[in-house]
Amino acid sequence: MSMDGIVNELFFTGPGDPRHKCVAIGYHNTVPIVYKFETVDLPQGTRTTVTFNEQTVVAYFDWAVCNHLGSILRGGDRTPMADFVSRGSIDTARQFQTVMNGREIFEWRRLGNRQPYAYELFSITPETTARIATYDPTPKDVPKLGRATVLEQMD
Repeated sequence: MSMDGIVNELFFTGPGDPRHKCVAIGYHNTVPIVYKFETVDLPQGTRTTVTFNEQTVVAYFDWAVCNHLGSILRGGDRTPMADFVSRGSIDTARQFQTVMNGREIFEWRRLGNRQPYAYELFSITPETTARIATYDPTPKDVPKLGRATVLEQMD
């Protein structure tokens, strides 16, 4: 649970490649949330459709040919995927911005040699840098869900 009383838990299930039948299941406070990722091959490339709670399409990931980065379509706005993996404040970090709550900046930082595929998520403002979550891709047994990887919110 976070200090402001909001519980955010997110569990990822699927075959490993998030573009193919990945499901993110979790809670925001006591409200369950589900994101699904479905990918299809199209003549001009590959498209991943991201849906929220089984009904609302929140984004399309249009991959360039041969699995290269392409673009993200949210609403009527198209953004290059490269904008979501911009160089971070340190060599092992990648930054992205969101238009929610202004232009908030987030940064994924690799944990290092002891967990080379684990990351910490930071919120960056001109005043502070705060660690807000960790991601460990090691599957764990989650009650009522089975094997999943976990994004854990910091207290």
